[in-house]
Amino acid sequence: MDSSPFDHDTQDPASDGFDATINVDAAAFASPAANSARASLIVLAGWEIGKEIEIATPSVILGRAIDSDVTVHAPSVSRQHAQIELVDNDQEQYFRVTDLGSSNGTLVNNTRTPTTRLQNGDKIKLGDVLFKFVLQDEIDSQFHQEVHRLIHYDQLTGLLTMEAFRERLVAAIRQASPTTPFALAMTDLDGLKSVNDSHGHLAGRMVVGTMGKILRESVRVTDLAGLYGGDEAIILFPHTTLAEAAEVAEKIRSAIADHQFDHDGNVFRVTISQGISEFPLHGTTPEGIIAAADRALYAAKSAGRNCVRLAATPER
Repeated sequence: MDSSPFDHDTQDPASDGFDATINVDAAAFASPAANSARASLIVLAGWEIGKEIEIATPSVILGRAIDSDVTVHAPSVSRQHAQIELVDNDQEQYFRVTDLGSSNGTLVNNTRTPTTRLQNGDKIKLGDVLFKFVLQDEIDSQFHQEVHRLIHYDQLTGLLTMEAFRERLVAAIRQASPTTPFALAMTDLDGLKSVNDSHGHLAGRMVVGTMGKILRESVRVTDLAGLYGGDEAIILFPHTTLAEAAEVAEKIRSAIADHQFDHDGNVFRVTISQGISEFPLHGTTPEGIIAAADRALYAAKSAGRNCVRLAATPER
């Protein structure tokens, strides 16, 4: 078994998986406060707690819109809510936040303001989402990344926790339309109880952890995989049809079936069953789309396991 579930990840396209930092530009940008410090926003409440957003360009726009420099998935945040920019004149350099005519306003330290100069430690509130503006070094950044990881990811499998996954599913539903569907898969290992009975629960735990690793290696960069519970996983395929999602699911099924597990010299194999549904064809709520995928998963189990089944087309 690998020593860490975090060696490979394709969970979060906004933050490049387990690295909880959003770098809005690949080019390095020196902080004006100190040679070793960088300007960042840390999410304190209302969204992904612990997420670090590095201010790596002279101007960063935050908003709910996908084309914002930083997309904040919260309904209380306007599409183009606020801008953080570096002010650079002959005398000094500093960061400034400016409201962009948002519906709920921009607050700095609980005071609504159209624009204000930022100081290290200032609290910025966009709608219901609270950020902290910080000038921090690499050690501070690593700490915030670890906090984010512990909150939002299951430590055995490296998959998103169900709570974190559901937040992303809700955001996907808000952004989707009848012309931009997405697919969702429910997965369940076949025969884990037999592994536990034959080789012990430590072997079963190893299998679940390896399942998470294989899922993370098999999904696409844009896909999101979470741990639904026990040995059940859930996968979100953005901007993906049923047929396209089925191709990825088949890749996962094959990778699990081909993997040889070895625990204390005991060699064995397991398989995985999967059911896939599509938004909005099979549901328009998190509960509806998950229930449809779960019914398809049950159909896969009934068909003999180790297979992928698609949710039935609803009757008109």
